[in-house]
Amino acid sequence: MEHAYYDLRDKLKSKYLHKSKFPYDSYYARNTYREEPSNQVNILEKLYEGIKQTTLFDDQQCRAIEARIDEVVEKADRGEYKRFTVDRAPLRSKYFFGEGYTYGAQLQKKGRGMEKLYPHGEVDEIPDWINDLLRENLSLWLDVENSGLTRTLFQVISPLVESGLVPANFINSAVINDYQQGGCIVSHIDPPHIFDRPIVSVSFLSDSALSFGCRFSFRPIRVTEPVLCLPVSRGCITMLEGYAADKITHCIRPQDITSRRAVIILRR
Repeated sequence: MEHAYYDLRDKLKSKYLHKSKFPYDSYYARNTYREEPSNQVNILEKLYEGIKQTTLFDDQQCRAIEARIDEVVEKADRGEYKRFTVDRAPLRSKYFFGEGYTYGAQLQKKGRGMEKLYPHGEVDEIPDWINDLLRENLSLWLDVENSGLTRTLFQVISPLVESGLVPANFINSAVINDYQQGGCIVSHIDPPHIFDRPIVSVSFLSDSALSFGCRFSFRPIRVTEPVLCLPVSRGCITMLEGYAADKITHCIRPQDITSRRAVIILRR
């Protein structure tokens, strides 16, 4: 399988931006390439340093994994999972494996840092198919010759120590987010007191986008313009660390879920 890596700094080039199929890239081009304030440029540079992304799975591989995701949904509908494995919200279902945690409306005390892990064993273990399929297929070439670094190959889950990015047996949490058209997840930072970095996500079923630096308001739902809209295609992996994971919020906007989409999030 061909591994198509692109450096996110290429997104600053107007030629690349105008070729994009994503409608919000006109905003991105206008605000990050042509007349960007210096402080905004600094933010974008920090963001780019903390984001790695590549397309890994071809259509056939995506279909195999998507069939497994459908099996998870069917098992949940039959009530075959533990109580805290499944969490449902309008237009989004969340399935915790390995580790689960409280968030949002579940919190007894609101505010950042109030999120807590469930006691171990309160959610189901990571399914074998997640370990097997991702271990066998999920390879990422980081071509960073322009930054003077060595080209590196690493594999996710089996284990990431080969890359030097994470210690052995790093991944112990897999969450599947299943979005219906118009679904979203509000701006947030994955709680650093719960999750180590990097945050790894793999996208299936349809193309979408991950937005950084938005603010949400409700009734009706509205979202401010992002600092960065990052296209996330079906079959691609996205890794967040540094500024992108810790210093700026990320979200998925309703307008960017144009058809059903699923994400597998791998964390420690």
